[in-house]
Amino acid sequence: MIAKLSPFQANSPGWRMIRQILRNRSAQIGGILLLLLIFASYAAPLFTDTDPNKTAPPLALKAPSLDHPMGTDAIGRDNFTRFLYGGQLSLRIGLVGITIGAIIGITLGLISGYFGGWLDSLLSWVTDVLMSFPDILLALAIIAILGPGISNAMLAIGISFVPSFMRLTRGSVLSLREMTYIEAARALGSSDARILISHILPNSVRTLLVLLTLGIGSSILAGAALNFLGLGAEPPTAEWGAMLNAGMKYVRQAWWLTVFPGAGIFLAVLSINLIGDAVSDAVAGTVVSVEKK
Repeated sequence: MIAKLSPFQANSPGWRMIRQILRNRSAQIGGILLLLLIFASYAAPLFTDTDPNKTAPPLALKAPSLDHPMGTDAIGRDNFTRFLYGGQLSLRIGLVGITIGAIIGITLGLISGYFGGWLDSLLSWVTDVLMSFPDILLALAIIAILGPGISNAMLAIGISFVPSFMRLTRGSVLSLREMTYIEAARALGSSDARILISHILPNSVRTLLVLLTLGIGSSILAGAALNFLGLGAEPPTAEWGAMLNAGMKYVRQAWWLTVFPGAGIFLAVLSINLIGDAVSDAVAGTVVSVEKK
């Protein structure tokens, strides 16, 4: 009988990877920065009681001050309040988008790599076609079909990430499906679904985790780009990309309208990339450790 190491045991590869990530200085900095952004955005009512869409024309284009830490926009709305509430939407678009891409892509990759045959050929061909387009261009094409809107933007971003998850999952499944423990599971009467969910998917998680982590930052950036182009959030909804678009008209006379939302996007993507680099290093270290054993 083969002894199976529980992922919850202290010496399991999963726990070793988590400890390595937590000890990584880049992950610590990125994690603190990301938590601060999330807390500031979702705890916005604690920092301001102003309606993000409340206009005050006499206060239009006021520079940053004690009353308005990030200044005001062209129609007198408080930029600090809109920055905080805009962060909620920007972060949510990134997270939902990458989640959609991961769920669809991983599912298709598992099916394609495990069953093979004509289905694998068809899905691989579709994936190759989709991967020939840059992610943002593919998202723009999908938006052109579905129409603008926040929900459609999330779906478009998710679909643009499907090929990457599908290809990585398929490659992992192809290398795992012929392993001895998979053959043993088949011999014991395990169904294909059980083998995929209980054996193959858990052993593919480490490599997929790297793509998932780094993909969140790319998803946030893609969401900001779509909103900057006016294909996501509609006025007067606050969102960092849309705020950048609105501030471009006044970039010379009101620098704060572009600097602060741009800094929000930059810091969000930077924090996630720092965490993603730490995850990548931890996964590589765990794989090497397992291979040596």
